[in-house]
Amino acid sequence: MMKMYNSVRHLIMELNELLIVYGYMIQNAPTEEARRLSELNRRTVKATKELFGNMFNDTFNENLAAMSEVAEEVPVFAEFRAAAQYAFIEESQIIQMLKNIYLNADKCHHDTIFGQLIEHIVNAMRLLYLLT
Repeated sequence: MMKMYNSVRHLIMELNELLIVYGYMIQNAPTEEARRLSELNRRTVKATKELFGNMFNDTFNENLAAMSEVAEEVPVFAEFRAAAQYAFIEESQIIQMLKNIYLNADKCHHDTIFGQLIEHIVNAMRLLYLLT
């Protein structure tokens, strides 16, 4: 149970980090298409944070959805492409975390977690599109 607590807490911190990166990408997008795709990714991250915050609150009676702590300091980006590369690496880590949480979670949460896992895979695909 403590492993799950720490896993979800770390996931929330990584999601907070990605929210900052996507905020930068939206503000500095070179095209309207890049801005829209970055906004879609940011919405997915917000939805995942809210979902896991609620799940965490139901399980551990602690509100993590309001937590703004980040896992590590977000670097300053010189250009949009560098931010997109960083976001891709972070999305890859979040996909790995979601997979591990899925494997350790109760069966009643599997559909929800799997749905978010797919959403973050789509986020990574959008980032690959922006990087090519």
